[in-house]
Amino acid sequence: MKFTLITPKQYYNEFKQLLKFVISPVYNSNQTLTIRQKIKGTWTMFVVKFVLALLVGVSIGIFYDAENITKGSMAARFSLPALLLVSVLILPLLEEVAFRLSLKFKPIFLALTLGVLTYYIVSKGVYHTKLSDVYDHFAQRCLISLGMVGITYALSSNSKVKKNLELFWTNNFKWIFYFCCLAFAWIHIFSYELSVEHLLLMPIITLDKLVSALCYGYTRVTYGFVYSLAIHMLNNTIGFMALVISGAV
Repeated sequence: MKFTLITPKQYYNEFKQLLKFVISPVYNSNQTLTIRQKIKGTWTMFVVKFVLALLVGVSIGIFYDAENITKGSMAARFSLPALLLVSVLILPLLEEVAFRLSLKFKPIFLALTLGVLTYYIVSKGVYHTKLSDVYDHFAQRCLISLGMVGITYALSSNSKVKKNLELFWTNNFKWIFYFCCLAFAWIHIFSYELSVEHLLLMPIITLDKLVSALCYGYTRVTYGFVYSLAIHMLNNTIGFMALVISGAV
């Protein structure tokens, strides 16, 4: 599949579209775009997102450098192939399902989102274990999450409930989008030591994650779920390669 050269102007135009969407999120459809247009737009958005997140991350690091303890923990617990699988495929997939899939409403989307969020809550809040821990009550955590998927899908598939939910999504998409972005950013505070200082500085510490969430959300709504997942996986691949090159794994 051949593509015409992506020029700096196209990156600038994509950035303007992102900014316009962030200021006033629109529950639009991506049905009119071809696969070629979606791939080209996704690549352009990936570069825009990478530059924005890098600028924000470096700016924050100059004034306050909080230690990310999750990266070190994962590097110590997993072999290199396992770390690659978890960080580049599994975690991006879980996060995209939890925070982006249901930006477009469908009963199955909502069910999967709540199922993954239930896994997060049960793992952290009930069993006080890591999401990637497959030894501590892993079967129970998965069964509870699958139960939530089944219950949510059954309820939201009811014609009356489905119609009301579709109307709610259409009328309140702006706030749903902002909530999902903030939730994605702020949940990453658990990657740092939970001190009073870090909690007070949470909006600053997680600002680069908020930028990423806005870019992923725009991509999911504009181009589709697969494309926001692709950007997320590319982003994590770069992070994985940086760990390998630095000798941290």
